Amino acid sequence: MRVITFGTFDILHYGHVLILKRAGELGDILIVGVSSDALNLSKKGRKPVYSQEERIAIIQSIRYVDEVFLEESLELKKHLINIS
Repeated sequence: MRVITFGTFDILHYGHVLILKRAGELGDILIVGVSSDALNLSKKGRKPVYSQEERIAIIQSIRYVDEVFLEESLELKKHLINIS
């Protein structure tokens, strides 16, 4: 089974790692959507500390994560969850 989760993952901390570990334990493949800089700006009114490229690289380096993609739209989230 494929599991999908989303987040900005700016200033990664232990809680983020635990969430990804637990999500990974729910299935065979863990897919993570990292919020784009533009999406984060529209949601939170500020840019992340780390760029989307840096945050993607950080999340890709975590052993529980199998795939990473750039989340650019909240409206697509339901569709992405349904096809996972």
